[in-house]
Amino acid sequence: MIITPHLLAGSAVAAATTNSWPLAFLIGFFLHFVLDAVPHVDPGTFQPKPLPDEEKKWPLWIYIYALSEFVVIWAVVIILFQHKPNFNVIMAGGMGGIAVDILENNPFRVMRTWPILKQIQWVHEKIHYDLPKEKWFWGAFPQIIVVGISIWYLLKY
Repeated sequence: MIITPHLLAGSAVAAATTNSWPLAFLIGFFLHFVLDAVPHVDPGTFQPKPLPDEEKKWPLWIYIYALSEFVVIWAVVIILFQHKPNFNVIMAGGMGGIAVDILENNPFRVMRTWPILKQIQWVHEKIHYDLPKEKWFWGAFPQIIVVGISIWYLLKY
C-alpha cells in the first residue's frame, strides 16, 4: 500500500483503542501487516519483480514519490487533527503504520541485514500481496475505502 492508508488506518485504530502512545505505535505497526495482506497497489506494482535471490532496487522516482506523499499526508494529519486531545496517539499510530516501510525501503540497504529488521522484512515480504501490474486498479479500491473510513473516524471522534 502507499503511505496514506497505512498512516491514516494506524492513526484511526490507535485513536479508537488506546490512550497510550507506545501502544498506539505498536497497533499501527502490526496493522501494517494486516493491510499489506489485502490486494493493493503501490509503486512497486509497476516495477519488474526481482529474481528469487536478487535484492529489490527502487528507481529514484519511487523515493521522490514516497517522500512527497510522506510530507503531504503528515501535513494533512497535523492540520486536521492537531486540536484533538489524543493527538500524540494519532501521531504515534500513524508513525507505527508506516514504520515497516521506512525500515525496509529506505536507501540504507545495510539495515536489512540487521537482526530483527531482517526478520521483519522476511515477514513483510511473505505477507505482502503483490498484484500484477495489469490488475493494479483492483488494488485502488481497498485503499480508497481504508482512507475514507479512517478520515471519517478521525474527524468524528
